[in-house]
Amino acid sequence: MATLQAFDVQEETERLISDAPPAHYLVKIQSFSQLAKNGVDKYESDIFLAGGYEWKLILHPNGNKTKNVKDHVSVYLSMAETSSLPSSWEVYAVIRLFLLDQNKDNYLIVQDAMGKDRRFHRMKLESGFDQLIPLKTFTDSLNGYLVDDTCVLGAEVFVSKERSMGKGESLVMIKDALSNKHRWKIDNFSNLDKEYYDSSIFPAGNYKWNIRFFPNGKGSGLRSYISLYLDLAETGSLPPGTKVFAEFSLRILNQAGGSDFISKANYWFSASSRETGWARFVSLWSFKRHGLVKDSCLVEAEVSVLGMVNHFTVSDLPAMATLQAFDEQEGTERLISNAPPAHYLVKIQSFSLLTKNGVDKYESGIFHAGGYKWKMILHPNGNKTKNVKDHVSVYLSMAETSSLPSSWEVYAVIRLFLLDQNKDNYFIVQDAMGKHRRFHRMKLESGFDQLIPLKTFTDSRNGYLEDDTCVLGAEVFVSKERSTGKGENLVMIKDALSNQHYWMINNFSKLDKEYYISSILLAGNYKWNIRFFPNGKGSGLGSYISLYLYLAETESLPLGTKVFAGFSLRILNNAGGSDFISKANHWFSASSRETGWARFVPLWSFKNQGLSKDSCWVTAEVSVLGVVNPFT
Repeated sequence: MATLQAFDVQEETERLISDAPPAHYLVKIQSFSQLAKNGVDKYESDIFLAGGYEWKLILHPNGNKTKNVKDHVSVYLSMAETSSLPSSWEVYAVIRLFLLDQNKDNYLIVQDAMGKDRRFHRMKLESGFDQLIPLKTFTDSLNGYLVDDTCVLGAEVFVSKERSMGKGESLVMIKDALSNKHRWKIDNFSNLDKEYYDSSIFPAGNYKWNIRFFPNGKGSGLRSYISLYLDLAETGSLPPGTKVFAEFSLRILNQAGGSDFISKANYWFSASSRETGWARFVSLWSFKRHGLVKDSCLVEAEVSVLGMVNHFTVSDLPAMATLQAFDEQEGTERLISNAPPAHYLVKIQSFSLLTKNGVDKYESGIFHAGGYKWKMILHPNGNKTKNVKDHVSVYLSMAETSSLPSSWEVYAVIRLFLLDQNKDNYFIVQDAMGKHRRFHRMKLESGFDQLIPLKTFTDSRNGYLEDDTCVLGAEVFVSKERSTGKGENLVMIKDALSNQHYWMINNFSKLDKEYYISSILLAGNYKWNIRFFPNGKGSGLGSYISLYLYLAETESLPLGTKVFAGFSLRILNNAGGSDFISKANHWFSASSRETGWARFVPLWSFKNQGLSKDSCWVTAEVSVLGVVNPFT
């Protein structure tokens, strides 16, 4: 915590001076006058992590017009990516906003007086200061906040408390699942004029489905392909949070006598993700030649429901259960509680299948607690990697930590629960005296090797395993955390130049490698090349040319650099028609250094129109539109 000196106190706001930078995030803007002159009312920073939650800074350079703020700079903090939080979540946080005085090399800090916290929830994601600083004061270079058209803002967020409802899942996997087929005849194809057509509804695994057929394509397949999707119908009747895991195939029959057009996949269907399929299922040219007979085609779906998950919430949870001591040994407390766990429950209806089939490890779905993401890990016959025998081992593991700073640490009190179904109460295991566990990048998992003896667990008289069903739970209370402050330096490029690169590929029929790389192309002070897959890649394997743009030599980039580029990839049409071309924008980085299209062009079309004397021309046009360099 920085040493602070009081500067001014008015209207319940403290304004202070500190030599220390903000602990959590900095934003350096090198084009403030461009924002104001071009009428940009709102600028949002990248997302950063603080207190286990994700946030972003929001700047209104000329004041927040929605609140009729004039002649001031308005700055706020907004919670980001909250969709995974429970519906009733609340977060209370002390927020502190920083402005660098570049003349004195210290920070002006604005915060609520007396350490007052702000309340964030689903209906109020944003909070801050409408009048952070008068524009006249801010733009006067004598004050040091805007120097050489550059300013530096920052933020600290200290989460003081939080509230949510407990969550849980009931998982049932289906052994020897049956598949259902549905065949659909589509007539008068040449007269179809709607965006898409739905088949009649058909059942599979007690759910209702239909096929969705786009005669003129969809998305990347628009006007050149048939697009075909499987849709989970009537999702409005499903309980909230239901997910259906299905394996399926979609097929258009080849009525010319060759192989059918078919694609297969597995997918978790739900009300918010009710359809999946292929925008480029089959090219229109090939469909009309092989899929149509007398202007009609046959479409077929085969669906098997392999499993389902039903989520639930546990309402009216107390902040801390009333507990009775049950046993204490070797630094572990074993307790009894009538209250369910505050954060997560897992109901398993197939425990004997886990053990009989030799499943050594089961991982729950991810849940949210203390501002972080977690999952429960169960070893039904004991953790074999630690030579645990004759016991059930259960752990908590932090999940999706890749976005956390490299030096993060989280200290948490963990409590694991087992439902006694005979007495309708919970057996709890936790560390004695409120001891916390330390989690960090090299140690994501912690728990109890010997949660309970297997003999005790499987004896139905104890109530933990009844009718082959058990219920486990977890609570996680984050007690402290440590991370390194982060920041970004964003420079957007006005009137960005584009560079083109032509690449002639010879002797196509003799190409036998998985892919080929062009020579280096220079664009925006970065190096690029094209990757050409003559036999396709991924979903295009065996039937398409796959084509990608690749950011080369990323090992020479500063850590965390992102390059925002607009680009097009093209294969010239040597038959005189339109070229094969696709365009996109993408943030390139060391961890995401290539993007493109697995189904860039069908092989038959490429061979008919893209090849001339066994050679083809491939071109790339690249414009670097912006660069972000994060820093700590």
